[in-house]
Amino acid sequence: MRILILLTNPFKPDPRVHMEAKALAEAGHDVMILAWDRGENYPEEEQVDGFKIKRIRAPASYGNPRDYALGFFKYYAGVLKHLRKERYDAIHANDFDTLPLGYFAKLLHRIPVIYDAHDHYTSMIQDVVPEKITRFLRSVEFFISKRVDGRIAATEALGNVLFPGMEFVTVMNAKDLSEYQIDPDEIEHLREKFDVQDKFVIVYIGILKIWEPIPQLIKAVRSMDDVFLILGGDGPHRDVILEMLKGAKNIKYIGWVNKKDIPKLTMLSDLTVLPSDNKKEYTRVAVGNKILEGMAAGKPVIAGKGTEGGRIVTECDCGLVCDFEDVECIKESIRKVKEDSVLYKKFSENAKKCAKNTYNWDVMKRRLLSLYSRIQAH
Repeated sequence: MRILILLTNPFKPDPRVHMEAKALAEAGHDVMILAWDRGENYPEEEQVDGFKIKRIRAPASYGNPRDYALGFFKYYAGVLKHLRKERYDAIHANDFDTLPLGYFAKLLHRIPVIYDAHDHYTSMIQDVVPEKITRFLRSVEFFISKRVDGRIAATEALGNVLFPGMEFVTVMNAKDLSEYQIDPDEIEHLREKFDVQDKFVIVYIGILKIWEPIPQLIKAVRSMDDVFLILGGDGPHRDVILEMLKGAKNIKYIGWVNKKDIPKLTMLSDLTVLPSDNKKEYTRVAVGNKILEGMAAGKPVIAGKGTEGGRIVTECDCGLVCDFEDVECIKESIRKVKEDSVLYKKFSENAKKCAKNTYNWDVMKRRLLSLYSRIQAH
């Protein structure tokens, strides 16, 4: 099949889209990603891991709504122009912002459309957009979702919310377990590099935002002299978060981390901590990458109570759960896992077993390819 993947970022790369495109290409499909370059001057065309990337250059700043809207419609126009020249057997629409475009292309060109919902989009924007608009967008999403040819959700909980009464496939951002088969000597060398040979280590690598549980984790750890936190990544609140680290001798910020180094750093750690917020729907139905990374590495996990991540951790019996804002619970859970070696071993073994049996990329890849096989058969 010739498959067109729609993406409203420049693919620099987008890890989930990269994994899916690579899986489809390895299965013999001809895959093209049509991405939106907002003026960041990425190559107009390139080939990666057996699939092609073409970028539509439509400059737009991230902080200006009018500017964004103009660039957004230029991207839409560029996709429709491309479809007048090229024929495809399926369109893969990533997230809600490409869904109307994919559906319009389906009506114009009679091409099957697969909707891949990464997040609960309307929940993510409800704090900054009037309620009438979010309700309207949700009704549009529901209307089109009923009329597409295939549905993918990044978690089961997200699919249950977005696609009630509809069939969908859950393809999580689960990890390739082979990336976590790392020589113990290399991990020991990394521990020496960070001078944490005799420390209980927590590693948090991600986008630095204050609505993630980073401030709570910092507060919990800075009062625990026998625990060391390695913090990495970048994001809109980096400076605010770095200010929180002042005076903390047991927290080290290591800057931006290349994706390929995340498995090594996760293996270096002793515990994964990501107690997401259950009061916001988009975090309640999500499963953070940190949780799936920790399980792939066989590390105990502290997740968010009342969240999909917390449900998985409880189901797998591979860690503990805390409320997002409960610093004392986070602190006591770290202490409990650290000091109870029998509990630590149980959680670690269960994390590894659950990742091997269910929460790994091979399982998710088979689900993705099975969906496309059904689309192709029709």
